[in-house]
Amino acid sequence: MILEDAKWIWSEEEIERAISLFSLGLSPSRVAEVMEEKYIDIGMLYLHLLETGKIKME
Repeated sequence: MILEDAKWIWSEEEIERAISLFSLGLSPSRVAEVMEEKYIDIGMLYLHLLETGKIKME
């Protein structure tokens, strides 16, 4: 099994904060540092937000 310890549930506040940080141009690794989350968890959130159109890749 992979990503056994991944964070799969995010609060609305966490999601909005991540969207805000990404919109400032921060990289996923920098967002992870600012939010004090694992890189892999922010990476998965980033992919989800791209897929759902909540953020755009620039």
